[in-house]
Amino acid sequence: MRMRPAWSYAQARLQARHGERLQESDWRALEAARSLDQYLERSRATSLRRFTERLNAGMSSHTMERVLRAAWRDYVAEVAGWGAPDWHAAILWTAPLPDLPAIDVLLRGEAPGWASQDAALAHFLTAEHVTREKSALTPLLPLPKREKTLPARWFAHWRSLLPQGAPELPILTRLAATIEAHSGRLSRAGPQESSAPYRRELMQAATRMFRRHAGSPVAAFCHLLLVALDLERLRGGLVRRQLFEALPGKEAA
Repeated sequence: MRMRPAWSYAQARLQARHGERLQESDWRALEAARSLDQYLERSRATSLRRFTERLNAGMSSHTMERVLRAAWRDYVAEVAGWGAPDWHAAILWTAPLPDLPAIDVLLRGEAPGWASQDAALAHFLTAEHVTREKSALTPLLPLPKREKTLPARWFAHWRSLLPQGAPELPILTRLAATIEAHSGRLSRAGPQESSAPYRRELMQAATRMFRRHAGSPVAAFCHLLLVALDLERLRGGLVRRQLFEALPGKEAA
């Protein structure tokens, strides 16, 4: 696909950020950190600093999760601002994706105490409030004539935000199908099975699409997918070290 002039600036920014992403050797160096403090310190010496600079080892796991989600939303908004205006809304709609599991719980009437501390999730403490306020997340509500599952409602609204007639639509549909297949494989995986090979497979597919469709909106979505996978790995590293340090009789190095 030829580079679209309207996306030349965005591609330059995306390419620079893509080049900053950690290589496997960088991840190994980071993951050699045993304590949470050391892990955070090492992460801040990498491009992950934009996500970890507001974290500290004294935070609860829920606070860390909230800070990471907020940093992700900010990052999505930044990427959306680089592209053509007619793609802005569709790119921004990727921001709630990490929140879908928590939103699903809230829509079932379960309200963990930490949810009220997150401004985005607090909208779902009562569905009536969301309807009245016309929140940006209202399309996720299970209203009549909408899709039955939360992911399907997210996808339907995303499709409605894509510019009609854009040549990238079939490619983005394939990207969405690739992500759906990845999620399906994870859900079928056994309890002892590592998610690393599945994540690596999805990362390789997204990287190929990022390069093949440089200079188009597809590259923006692929980049955000790759960053989301990096954040998933970062989050896992944080959680493991926090749990390790919380175990009785354990002393982190």
